[in-house]
Amino acid sequence: MSRLHLIDSPISWVLAGLAIGFGLGVNDVSVWLLALGLGGYVAYLWRHGEVKSETEGRLFVAGPAFILSWTVGFIIHGLLF
Repeated sequence: MSRLHLIDSPISWVLAGLAIGFGLGVNDVSVWLLALGLGGYVAYLWRHGEVKSETEGRLFVAGPAFILSWTVGFIIHGLLF
Protein backbone atom coordinates (compact mmCIF):
# COMPACT_ATOMS: atom_id res chain seq x y z
CA MET A 1 0.00 0.00 0.00
CA SER A 2 1.54 3.29 -1.06
CA ARG A 3 1.82 6.27 1.24
CA LEU A 4 -0.52 8.30 -0.97
CA HIS A 5 -3.15 5.58 -0.89
CA LEU A 6 -2.92 5.48 2.90
CA ILE A 7 -3.36 9.26 3.20
CA ASP A 8 -6.26 9.22 0.73
CA SER A 9 -8.04 6.59 2.80
CA PRO A 10 -10.67 7.95 5.18
CA ILE A 11 -9.88 5.08 7.57
CA SER A 12 -6.49 6.56 8.46
CA TRP A 13 -8.13 9.95 9.15
CA VAL A 14 -10.84 8.30 11.26
CA LEU A 15 -8.27 6.42 13.33
CA ALA A 16 -6.24 9.59 13.88
CA GLY A 17 -9.30 11.59 14.96
CA LEU A 18 -10.54 8.82 17.22
CA ALA A 19 -7.12 8.47 18.86
CA ILE A 20 -6.89 12.22 19.53
CA GLY A 21 -10.44 12.46 20.87
CA PHE A 22 -10.26 9.34 23.00
CA GLY A 23 -6.73 9.88 24.22
CA LEU A 24 -7.03 13.54 25.17
CA GLY A 25 -10.73 14.27 25.47
CA VAL A 26 -11.56 17.93 24.94
CA ASN A 27 -8.69 20.12 26.04
CA ASP A 28 -6.39 22.71 24.51
CA VAL A 29 -3.92 20.18 23.13
CA SER A 30 -6.69 18.11 21.54
CA VAL A 31 -8.23 21.14 19.84
CA TRP A 32 -4.81 22.29 18.59
CA LEU A 33 -4.15 18.83 17.17
CA LEU A 34 -7.56 18.88 15.51
CA ALA A 35 -6.84 22.30 13.99
CA LEU A 36 -3.43 21.15 12.77
CA GLY A 37 -4.98 18.01 11.32
CA LEU A 38 -7.61 19.97 9.45
CA GLY A 39 -4.99 22.43 8.23
CA GLY A 40 -2.92 19.49 7.05
CA TYR A 41 -5.98 18.07 5.30
CA VAL A 42 -6.62 21.33 3.44
CA ALA A 43 -2.93 21.59 2.50
CA TYR A 44 -3.02 17.99 1.30
CA LEU A 45 -6.08 18.71 -0.86
CA TRP A 46 -4.31 21.71 -2.34
CA ARG A 47 -1.14 19.72 -3.08
CA HIS A 48 -3.05 16.69 -4.35
CA GLY A 49 -4.06 18.42 -7.56
CA GLU A 50 -6.97 17.44 -9.73
CA VAL A 51 -9.05 14.54 -8.57
CA LYS A 52 -10.41 11.69 -10.61
CA SER A 53 -14.11 10.95 -10.50
CA GLU A 54 -13.53 7.44 -9.17
CA THR A 55 -11.43 8.61 -6.20
CA GLU A 56 -12.90 11.98 -5.26
CA GLY A 57 -15.32 10.56 -2.70
CA ARG A 58 -12.56 8.88 -0.70
CA LEU A 59 -10.47 12.02 -0.85
CA PHE A 60 -13.10 14.52 0.27
CA VAL A 61 -14.73 12.40 2.97
CA ALA A 62 -11.50 12.30 4.99
CA GLY A 63 -11.89 15.79 6.54
CA PRO A 64 -15.45 15.37 7.83
CA ALA A 65 -14.62 11.84 8.95
CA PHE A 66 -11.68 13.24 10.95
CA ILE A 67 -13.92 15.73 12.78
CA LEU A 68 -16.70 13.21 13.44
CA SER A 69 -14.33 10.55 14.73
CA TRP A 70 -12.70 13.11 17.06
CA THR A 71 -16.19 13.89 18.38
CA VAL A 72 -16.96 10.20 18.90
CA GLY A 73 -13.57 9.75 20.58
CA PHE A 74 -14.11 12.48 23.16
CA ILE A 75 -17.66 11.26 23.82
CA ILE A 76 -16.30 7.78 24.57
CA HIS A 77 -13.56 9.37 26.68
CA GLY A 78 -16.17 11.31 28.64
CA LEU A 79 -18.31 8.23 29.22
CA LEU A 80 -15.42 6.05 30.38
CA PHE A 81 -13.48 8.54 32.45
